[in-house]
Amino acid sequence: MDISISIELTTRSIPSGISRMKAALILFLAVTPISASCSAEDTGIGKSYQVPYRLTDTNHFLVRLRINGKGPFNFLVDTGAPAFFISTETAKKSGLIPAKDSFWTRVGRVDFEGGAQLLGIRARIEDPFQLVGMNALGLPGASIDGLIGYTVLARFRIELDPTKDRMTWTRLDFNPVDPPIPHRPEAGGGPPELEAMNALGPLAKGLAFLMGKQAEEQLHPRGFLGLEWSEIKESSSTSATIRIDRVLNGSPADKAGIQEGDRIVRIGGKEVTGRSAALAALANTHAGEALNMTIRRGRGAQAKDISLTITAGEGL
Repeated sequence: MDISISIELTTRSIPSGISRMKAALILFLAVTPISASCSAEDTGIGKSYQVPYRLTDTNHFLVRLRINGKGPFNFLVDTGAPAFFISTETAKKSGLIPAKDSFWTRVGRVDFEGGAQLLGIRARIEDPFQLVGMNALGLPGASIDGLIGYTVLARFRIELDPTKDRMTWTRLDFNPVDPPIPHRPEAGGGPPELEAMNALGPLAKGLAFLMGKQAEEQLHPRGFLGLEWSEIKESSSTSATIRIDRVLNGSPADKAGIQEGDRIVRIGGKEVTGRSAALAALANTHAGEALNMTIRRGRGAQAKDISLTITAGEGL
């Protein structure tokens, strides 16, 4: 059995800063499973998650996650990285202690913004020169805490459209094997070429001292509702409606009584005429804020409008 993982990029209304060639790229990673069955701990096989992402100033795709309940942390989606890399500082903040007798360190739980979760995966705790250099100069516009590479990405089918603000991650019934451990010619040392590349990190720190570090953007955590929706075009109207596709169990939306299939009519007293209007109405929602919402349940003569209040939770 072969499993294909695809990252799909489209060219519709590409934001500035993304080249058309890059946006048109479709990358297929074909892998043949080796001991491919997932552990009994994996409960999300086949589920799809809407994972929010941010495009950094360096055109990297950044997502947020928690490690063993600590965070959130900013990680780059890096299809060129062979594994899951966690910086030493991030490891300290999340309570991870690097394994002394193994190249890899076991991570009990990783929660991605959007609901995806992985249990019992292995990571490499170190400071890759890419992260040291970018963070020293402040190039991405955000502090980068690690890299999400093949051993994590291969567990999902990832659909990425740069015209949207979320990726779709669908959990696969596949656990990739770890990449080969680099040969270390002597205790505490590494391959000469790797040591040479890692030397670029301190060099970037020196440049940052001379040139100054680019200011990091100030971000405020968004309020969490626990909804996934899609825009539905009405044939008889130029406007669109927002249909609720999924309500996360135990989320503020679930507690407020919102159900799958409901359609959003108003948010905070503002009419919702499509995806842009919904995003604008929710843009400044913070944790703990009470949000008035009107939803329409049922179709045709059976449809009825319901007013309810959602108290936003704390997002990543």
